[in-house]
Amino acid sequence: MARKYKVIQWATGVVGSAALRGVVRHPKLELVGVKVYSDDKAGQDAGDIVGIDKTGVIATQDVEEIMALDADCVLYCPMPWSLGEICRFLEAGIHVITPCPYWFPFIQNPEVAASIKKACKQGKVNFHASGCNPGGIAERFPLTFSGWCNRIDRITMTECGDCTTYSSAGVMRNLMNLGATPEQAERNPVKVMLAKSWNEPIDMIAEGLGTEVVSYEAEHDYILANQDIPTAVGIIEKDTIALNHYRHIGKTRAGTEIVQEQIWYVDDIRQNKLQKKMDIPRESGWRIKIEGDVNLNIDVDFPPELTQDERVAQGLSTTGFHLVNAVPLVCEASDPGLKTYLDLPMITGCVGTHATER
Repeated sequence: MARKYKVIQWATGVVGSAALRGVVRHPKLELVGVKVYSDDKAGQDAGDIVGIDKTGVIATQDVEEIMALDADCVLYCPMPWSLGEICRFLEAGIHVITPCPYWFPFIQNPEVAASIKKACKQGKVNFHASGCNPGGIAERFPLTFSGWCNRIDRITMTECGDCTTYSSAGVMRNLMNLGATPEQAERNPVKVMLAKSWNEPIDMIAEGLGTEVVSYEAEHDYILANQDIPTAVGIIEKDTIALNHYRHIGKTRAGTEIVQEQIWYVDDIRQNKLQKKMDIPRESGWRIKIEGDVNLNIDVDFPPELTQDERVAQGLSTTGFHLVNAVPLVCEASDPGLKTYLDLPMITGCVGTHATER
């Protein structure tokens, strides 16, 4: 029987819960530990936390208990994250896969990259940041479709998100600035971190295209609510941000412009609850646009028959499942270090419709 990799699930928020379910189903993985933050989850069977059969693994808040486990890999999904915790796992010989930043930190965060590489070398293991966007749409998919092209003038990755039913207050209010005033958004220290986070995929695309970024730009536009808007994380009050439009742009030495664009909002596509309207290319989902001697629009979406809640849930699950599917490849990768998509084979799913032995 093929070896199973022993996996710790760190944090069981929306993404972490999807990852936990994925680990339990995956024929090459064995769940050995779950780190939680809330008192009501501590002491519960991991299966009870995410609504599946019992696993025999009991969740804990005790970091030392988690660190003492015999594990191959940790799926590290907290918000906020800690570089110290990441490096501690790596130094202890446990591979780390995370949806948190550091997808391609070598240019934006060289000190972080150096710390991670040093910890990987000490523990003889690998680090990989994966996910959906960033972690797929932002860099992996554009590079895949660039193989259809010769001259590329511009690559634009646009995420459109109706976030009304999104249940993470930390992401909605701190990262997306929804419910903040424009003045608060401009002062938000996350703004600098966010720019670096979106510039990382830009840098990775440039590297994959065989060039480098020579200049960066950032544009932030906000549209305010014309009334109170109920959401899954509370009321977005009138005269606060209800649509946040970010554009991060890198211009490369080869002349290609690489754009990461996010349109996050808490109204439907008609935007009747907003003080003004913008031309949104789609209600929710992603568009990769390549312009050059070949012009492509690649839309990634979920079936229209899904409810908005189901679309949000599946969108977040893609991040968790991408982490899970990366585990065997990351654990088996040679030359311990920080592994990006440029270093790993293609990450694929492998779970079919039939139940697998556990």
